[in-house]
Amino acid sequence: MPHGEVVFVRLIAHRGASAHAPENTMASFRLALGMGAKAIELDVHQTRDGELVVLHDDDFKRVGRRRLRVRDLAWGEVSSLEVGAWFDPRFKGERVPRLAEVMDLVEGQAELHIELKRGSRAYPGIEERLVELVGRRRAWAWAPLSSFDHGALYRLRSLAPRARLGYLLGLTPWRRAARELAELGAESLNLSLRQVDERKIQECHRKGRRVLVYTVNTLRDLERLRRMGVDGVFTNFPELDSHESL
Repeated sequence: MPHGEVVFVRLIAHRGASAHAPENTMASFRLALGMGAKAIELDVHQTRDGELVVLHDDDFKRVGRRRLRVRDLAWGEVSSLEVGAWFDPRFKGERVPRLAEVMDLVEGQAELHIELKRGSRAYPGIEERLVELVGRRRAWAWAPLSSFDHGALYRLRSLAPRARLGYLLGLTPWRRAARELAELGAESLNLSLRQVDERKIQECHRKGRRVLVYTVNTLRDLERLRRMGVDGVFTNFPELDSHESL
């Protein structure tokens, strides 16, 4: 990189403004938008009756509820669960949102990175429902889809040639991952701070792919990744670049 060159790194609000509000809730997404976020990330599961819902895990233990599995519950049961008070009493009353609700909120204001947590082996028909929703909303341009479940990515690609796909690396060996990135026509490699290195960045850039890194919550890491040439970072602090320190 030439000396003094300013490299733009897109900040993607990880599960919304999740450092300041309960993750994957409407409160978190509204706050991220209010803080000026131009890209937001969230996680999607499917209820027993086929509703696409926004939650990180396949159960509710993480958000302070007893161990109930999303796929065992109908939407009416999921929607009745309170998921905000664990973070702060101010957020008592927050509920699990449907993906469609978040799309209503975000449309026209920010890019929405949708991570499919698990594909059809766990949630029968989830790829079809996701493709139908994104297509019906004419959201292909602003709603990239990603997953650690690479079988689900192949299914998404077969259903939606127009889909913008992000390949979450996980434990896949790099040689295989590079081949699958090409087969899928993925637009980005999404990987962790621990996994990122200049070789992967350079190889992706040669192929016209972006590199997005999670989860980046300090200016020191952000500046290091900027020097390496990454294209974007997932952060719990949408305001990260405006802070002198965090």
